[in-house]
Amino acid sequence: MQRLFLFFLGSLLTISVSAQEVVQVVTKVIEKTFNYQDGYEVNVEGQKAEIFVETWDKRQVGLRLEISAKHPEKATAETDLETVNFVAERIKNKIYLRNYRYGGAEQTESVLSVTYYITLPEDCPVYVKNYFGAANISNLTNRLRIFGEYSQIDIDNVKGLLDIRTRFGDVVGEKIDGNVTINARRSDVTLYEIAGNYQINAQYGILKLQPGAGLLGLDISAEKSEVYLYGDQPELYGYTLTAAHGKILTPENLRLLALEDTPEVQKVQFKPTRKETYPVITVSVTFGDVHLEKIPAEGLRY
Repeated sequence: MQRLFLFFLGSLLTISVSAQEVVQVVTKVIEKTFNYQDGYEVNVEGQKAEIFVETWDKRQVGLRLEISAKHPEKATAETDLETVNFVAERIKNKIYLRNYRYGGAEQTESVLSVTYYITLPEDCPVYVKNYFGAANISNLTNRLRIFGEYSQIDIDNVKGLLDIRTRFGDVVGEKIDGNVTINARRSDVTLYEIAGNYQINAQYGILKLQPGAGLLGLDISAEKSEVYLYGDQPELYGYTLTAAHGKILTPENLRLLALEDTPEVQKVQFKPTRKETYPVITVSVTFGDVHLEKIPAEGLRY
């Protein structure tokens, strides 16, 4: 017992000394502005970066790039900070923004962080590639393409053409309207108040979608995934739902036509009787369930 007490006391002293250790933070800030013309596109390639894209009413693209290194020794932080390089240039109609490290994948002693703050016209097309980071994009109206690996993607109030491809990175979107394609692998997808046309392919994830009044069509193909469709008036939409090696769970008052009902496959259909035209939702899941449910009181982010 005495040895255990001494070990515990020694551990507390070690934690106390570590907690008092001062961390030095060295930061480099790069600010740049590009004139914008119709037909230009912003390309961002981040590595372990947080990327924020917002809009303004200027015909310019503004960049604030913050690169930081944290280490108990300031000299080490300064040395490691210099291993991070960046590109911010325009080549013809492309504005390229990129960060990368000298020395390849070699680990630094310091903790490095890179943050992009990009402000641009709402009609500027954007292409984001990010690895081991996060992207937060809002208020665009033209074309948005995203490729992410191990990166969280948040999208708010975006219209137009969207092409999102993600691996090991969740997607959360609100008020998205347009022609939308999403390919997600080992990623959860949560979308609120969606409008327009959607094509979603997913493997190994949870999909939660809340169709809005402007939805035109939704086509989901998923494997080893759970699909939840939320809405307080499911009878406004037409459905063709298929679950192979899974179940279809719907409200009791929704009169579904069974197209197939075997131990391996369930397939049902519903068509609104009071509407001549209506959005069609098609879901096909293999090794997963399909759920039609009311919107949870706590919202979809629970």
